[in-house]
Amino acid sequence: YRVVGDANGVVTIPQGQVLTVGPGVILDFRGQPEVTERDVDSDAPDNVMNHQAGRVEVRVYGAIQVQGTAEAPVLLTSTNPHGWWGMNFYGASSVGSGDPVFEHMIFEKVRKNQYNSDRDWTRGALWVYYPGPVTITDSVFRDNESSANCGALDLMFTDGSRVENTVFENNRIREIDRFAQPGTSSMAGGGAVCITHGRNTVLRGNTFRGNFVEAFGGSLTSDLWDRPILTWPNPGGIFDLGGGAAIHYFQPDNDLLEGNVFESNFIPLGPGAAVQLEDMGGSRTVIMRGNRFVNNRGGAGGVITCNRGSNTGELVITRDNVFTGNTVNGQPATNMTGDCGVVTQ
Repeated sequence: YRVVGDANGVVTIPQGQVLTVGPGVILDFRGQPEVTERDVDSDAPDNVMNHQAGRVEVRVYGAIQVQGTAEAPVLLTSTNPHGWWGMNFYGASSVGSGDPVFEHMIFEKVRKNQYNSDRDWTRGALWVYYPGPVTITDSVFRDNESSANCGALDLMFTDGSRVENTVFENNRIREIDRFAQPGTSSMAGGGAVCITHGRNTVLRGNTFRGNFVEAFGGSLTSDLWDRPILTWPNPGGIFDLGGGAAIHYFQPDNDLLEGNVFESNFIPLGPGAAVQLEDMGGSRTVIMRGNRFVNNRGGAGGVITCNRGSNTGELVITRDNVFTGNTVNGQPATNMTGDCGVVTQ
């Protein structure tokens, strides 16, 4: 199916309706390439300020069930040379027609690179702002790009979500830093996945490979320069929100990261060569069990970095996690840094 969208390039699944996508279906979110091409500044064709029109966005107010099989996965893609705007959920407005399920799906070629816009246009190729459980199994997220956070997937305010046996590969943040102002810091992070204000989330048996965050400009520009990771509190009163070449957790609550592989993820100027944990105070917990961290590279912190963790016992890292060949600024990386209270089991 070649998907164009309405006059604004939007496809809406309305409240009370369920879209079921069966095995082998290809959804080509082609949009209007001729409009997209006209939107390009011929003097700067690679400028992230361009390519905004002519692309398709899917807005979910009802429900979606993607039901591929191993032999016939569902493909969500775009033959528009500038990609598509991804799929977005809108909190309570998206509840009432069944919880979203994605099985045996390939999700690719989203380009959320609009400058200084609403968050659903700058984070998460699949932005699931949804208060219930989201199920994603046996799928692939590849070659997706966002400009703020969460290159492939943002589970925001979800409860009881599961992501299992899924590959996240070559997803990325190419920051234009809509959050930061001159003299402050960046909020960009989560080269593949963000768990944002979520709880009871399980990430199990997934592979995170070659995801990266090219970010931490520190001002309204795409230029990059070195800056240290900020700790909290600091004299400037700045929250250094962001980091994590593969995953960024923000205010997690009773989450499990189990049996995943993190390989060759990269955040050259930021913290968390694989995982960044943000605002872990109080009773919030994450358990990391049986994961492999191999050849990940960062610019600050360690393989796992915690910021504003209140030094309480909320992060559990079991002894069966494996760390091999990880580096920060070209030197062997510490497995865990920051101010989380770490419990080793």
